[in-house]
Amino acid sequence: MVSPQPHIASGGGPLLSYTRSMIDGSAGWPLLGDYAIWSGNLNQNASPYLLHELIGQRVLPVPISSNRAILHPVTGSTWFEIRHLFGYWMKADVDAVWLDAPGAQGHYYTLCIGGSEARPGEVSYGWVCPSCGTLFGATTIDVAGTGFQTFLDEAEAGVSRFNADDGLRTCPQCQHVHPLTYGFDPAKDTDATRSARQAV
Repeated sequence: MVSPQPHIASGGGPLLSYTRSMIDGSAGWPLLGDYAIWSGNLNQNASPYLLHELIGQRVLPVPISSNRAILHPVTGSTWFEIRHLFGYWMKADVDAVWLDAPGAQGHYYTLCIGGSEARPGEVSYGWVCPSCGTLFGATTIDVAGTGFQTFLDEAEAGVSRFNADDGLRTCPQCQHVHPLTYGFDPAKDTDATRSARQAV
């Protein structure tokens, strides 16, 4: 499938059309109109990506299905994670949409962040204690004018610092030590982060 170039109105208007093959996946997060968009896929033998949202101190899973697509909006400023895709929690100053579409060969996914002019402008990452649900270590990144890759790079560096320091991984509420975690790009995994990415 060949994806045509997106059409942007002169002067930087709205995105009028955009096509991407979910089979081919994506190595990055291009900014298209007012959106940052990622897509990818997993075969049937891989652990599926799992979307969770943080409501208060409760971690709520978004159901998956083997026979129908799930389209789930994540409202702006809601912390969420997608387990096995990235190991931190994130929130943006704009809404996101998660699409999980099962197919004959596995699952196909898209995460789209944006929809408002000049957004996403700020994106944050942090960690949620698996013992008590406390969010800690939150860091906010300004991505206005630089693109979503700025956030990914900063979060990747944050993951490295987090994994290297038991103090950073200790929940300030209950003192539970968070397990090792992983960034967005599996090509950068070490043996330890690869094991963390594959853990249930």
